[in-house]
Amino acid sequence: MKVKVEKLENSKVKLTINVEAEAFNEEYEKSFENILADIEIKGFRKGKAPRKLYLDRFGEGAILQKTIDSVLNSSYEKAVLSKKVHVVGKPEIDIDFENLGKDKPFNYTAIVEVFPEVELGKYFGVEVKKESDEVTEKEIDDYVARELKNRSELEVLENVALENGHTAVFDFCGSVNGVEFEGGKAENYSLEIGSGKFIPGFEEQMLGMKPEEERTIKVKFPEDYQAKELSGKDADFLIKLHEIKHRVLPTPDEEFFKELKLAGVNSVDTWREHLKSILAIEKKEANNNKFTDDIIAAVCAEAKVTIPETMINDRLEQMVARVEQQAKAYGLTADQLLAYQGTTLEQYKKLMKEPAAKSVLEELVIGKIIETEKVKLLKADYELYYEDLAKQYNQDVATVKKNFSKERVEHYFKTLKTIELLKEKAVITA
Repeated sequence: MKVKVEKLENSKVKLTINVEAEAFNEEYEKSFENILADIEIKGFRKGKAPRKLYLDRFGEGAILQKTIDSVLNSSYEKAVLSKKVHVVGKPEIDIDFENLGKDKPFNYTAIVEVFPEVELGKYFGVEVKKESDEVTEKEIDDYVARELKNRSELEVLENVALENGHTAVFDFCGSVNGVEFEGGKAENYSLEIGSGKFIPGFEEQMLGMKPEEERTIKVKFPEDYQAKELSGKDADFLIKLHEIKHRVLPTPDEEFFKELKLAGVNSVDTWREHLKSILAIEKKEANNNKFTDDIIAAVCAEAKVTIPETMINDRLEQMVARVEQQAKAYGLTADQLLAYQGTTLEQYKKLMKEPAAKSVLEELVIGKIIETEKVKLLKADYELYYEDLAKQYNQDVATVKKNFSKERVEHYFKTLKTIELLKEKAVITA
């Protein structure tokens, strides 16, 4: 067997494979014998019909097909192994049918996506900005405001017109070209005006309304609206306002702090000190995560690699599988779970295509750095990273060691160590 490998664009190779006539004939004979063994022809015992009779009656189509399938499988596998081609997808096979037959060489080409070559750029010493971990007074103010709002109560207002910040309780009925559409109708719906939760222009047109007033609002659905049948369409909404409410914030007094049930917190000052310590931990973690993400992004931006579509689709399917597992835990299907989140499986796949590609890119680039730097693991690394894994999966270290294969663990540990190296050598800018 002769094999020629030709590199193509987009991480593909073309294998030209020539199987000798002798090898093809050998498989042809096996296929013919197997077919004869299963066939029954009147006047002959099963498997005992003469070859000529079979050929006269049925031709050699089935024999050739069986032979082709067998020769393709065996020769393709041998070709890939002999040439050390790291395939990541199914091949596109093109057989030379014009010269196909017994006593003839079997020739074909196979175009297949392969594990991409990664050309690293600069990865040690990349410049990355790191945000300050210091908690500002504004951040504390914002947290306090959110907490007070969460604990607020809505009260009905009398003899007022609707303003930003008010909560409107109203009925609405939407239509396009005079026809009502699914999901466009509700009664006693509560909406905080100015929140931006509705279609652009909707809330603004409600301003100035008074209870029991009716108004027709005209809007245009965004082009990227999740319901494709409505995207870009002009719509009318007939609304009737019932009530106008406003939020009454709680007073941070003794009773308020009792309800908070925070040790040592009994005043605004002690509350703010408590929040400062909590926010400091959260901010440090968030900044560190962003710092890590930014370094990886910078390193990936320096690299050159063409990612096979197959690898992206495989990663996307892994993401879908995780959604299915999550849905199963709630006794739902993936479609049902995503519907609760206001999307569909098709929309989810479209939305996650870019993150899937990003995930594969990062894995390829980090993997190449591991290879280039010959990253090795020390005993101390294993203990540290096993503890990290145990925390992630809420398991003890012994269970993690039992449940994760050595190869998987080593890859994970080397990835973590490599990322730490990138962080250590990064140039931090203000």
